[in-house]
Amino acid sequence: MKKGLLALLLVAVSALTFGISALGAGTGNLVIHFQAWSGEYENMGNWTWAPGLSGKIHDGVDDFGAYWEYNDIPVGTEVPFIGVYWTGTTTSDGPDWNRKLTDDVFIPASAIQEDKTVHVYIFEGKFGNGNTNVYVADPNTHNVLAVYYDPAGAYEETLGIHGWGWTYEDDAEIGASQWGTPSQLFSAAGRSEANIDVWGMMLSAKETWAGFLVYAGDDATKKTGDINDSNFITNKDAGAVNIVYIVNAGDGVTNNSNVFTLSEDFRDEAFSFKLLPFSPEEMSGTYAIDPRTLVVKTSSAVASPYAEAENDEERVAAEALITSWFEIKEDLGNGQYGEALEIERVDFGKTNTTLNTFVIALAEGSELDNTKDYEVFFDTMYPQDLETAKEVTVTLNVTVPENTPSDAVISLGASFGGWSPDNAAWAATKQSDGTYSITFTISVTAAYSTHEYKWTQGSWAIGENLASGNRSFVLSNDMDSVEFDDVVLAWDNDADAADTKYAATSRTVFVPTNASASLALDLDTEAPVLTFVSPLSFVGKEAADRIIEVPWGQPFDQSLFPRYSVTDNRDGDITSFVFVPKGEMSVLNTAEEGDYVIMLQVEDKWGNVTQETFIFRVVKGE
Repeated sequence: MKKGLLALLLVAVSALTFGISALGAGTGNLVIHFQAWSGEYENMGNWTWAPGLSGKIHDGVDDFGAYWEYNDIPVGTEVPFIGVYWTGTTTSDGPDWNRKLTDDVFIPASAIQEDKTVHVYIFEGKFGNGNTNVYVADPNTHNVLAVYYDPAGAYEETLGIHGWGWTYEDDAEIGASQWGTPSQLFSAAGRSEANIDVWGMMLSAKETWAGFLVYAGDDATKKTGDINDSNFITNKDAGAVNIVYIVNAGDGVTNNSNVFTLSEDFRDEAFSFKLLPFSPEEMSGTYAIDPRTLVVKTSSAVASPYAEAENDEERVAAEALITSWFEIKEDLGNGQYGEALEIERVDFGKTNTTLNTFVIALAEGSELDNTKDYEVFFDTMYPQDLETAKEVTVTLNVTVPENTPSDAVISLGASFGGWSPDNAAWAATKQSDGTYSITFTISVTAAYSTHEYKWTQGSWAIGENLASGNRSFVLSNDMDSVEFDDVVLAWDNDADAADTKYAATSRTVFVPTNASASLALDLDTEAPVLTFVSPLSFVGKEAADRIIEVPWGQPFDQSLFPRYSVTDNRDGDITSFVFVPKGEMSVLNTAEEGDYVIMLQVEDKWGNVTQETFIFRVVKGE
């Protein structure tokens, strides 16, 4: 009994000691910064369920975006956050869950530092798995928040930075590795409307002269020049955050023309829908392959109507719709254009749900002329926001686990239902096959709107066992009705719930709000390049100095004919198309001494011609 009592006393003392320690840990302040890609912050609010904190309309808007100030937070407090527009302009109006811009985001407890004000940065983007990143500034030194975006989503595996004078995570020095080994510090900061990740990283200065550049391992893969205290990193106050936005402009870019300090400049460059210009190094972008064939590549993916087609008639209609997105016209100057060229067909990835690359075949008689200028016009003609709301009918069907009680109420907790699963209006009807179904209407005005929900057994106490987030679907205001089938794999009150969590289904339409753009068409106006590789005596020489001696009176030795290669910037290796055109520069008479000028000619697909000459000199032996 005495030993037991002593043990209890020790436990009590330990608990008391822990309590005193916790109370003495102190408090800190937090400023949460949030950036929406639209740049719209009217009614921008947040939602949090940290102890002692509550969601509210933003406290202000700065160059980064909206921000919220929370003071006197106990050290060791994890702060959850959701970026969401509110229904009105005051905190009492409450969130509009149909306009949620993030998943559940968790600001780490380490961000709360005693007697410090710490700034954290969060970006719009739903990942569906709770992995949205939070970027925490060091209040004791100056910082750089770097944002990097590739409109094509083609992030190299080795992409990172070469840095000097920084610390990163647990004061580990970065940039100390030798050149050629990038420090891979970027993480997914958010996700654009085109469903492309936006990368970010937070760097904390160890030295006043700290700087970095973005690259993938060598000079040829540089995405920026030096970003340092002489240009973009100017505020070196303790706790200051210098923000730089970088848009991938290709390889070998060092003039920093793609680096921005204002969010609106970044958004205009990164997210505005456009046709990508031709890159001859990568043979990608928007250009003409030959006079009847064009490649068009867009900066953002658009939804494919072909993928939604269910029969041959619908597939034919989808192909016609995609073809209607394009026009090619001669640019006559002064804003004037000729008649649209006739398009025979448009090829695209027929198994893809989204599209950003198209091949256009022009009809016979509508060939491009590389002595003229042309412009490509692209317009999906997708819906725009409505002035008057429209009702869209939605049907949700669900299959539930076998262990579901036969008399269970299967109900929706949803953004469109006030997140009230106990409301009888959102209870599904059991069907003869054991599945459940519910049909309702949603009022929409936006061109595209996202709606979230979760299946329950009539209350939040028993919901489906999702790992994180909620199910979602997207409605467009040109829909009349839509139907989705779901499967609940497990309920969160199952005995093995910890082992049966699963990802929420996210049904997304990847369509930019303004899917229209135009671009001057890049035509092939460069002739092929013919290079002699032997004999060495006239490699790199002018035509008059390219001389091969041929013995007089002997049959011509074919091995004396020079070797060459031909490359074309569009057609590649076209050496096999070289010929000697008929005429005076095609004749060699070994029976007569003298110089015989021989011409080689090659033509690319566009009719660009290259001609090179050399001399066969017939000489008598001594």
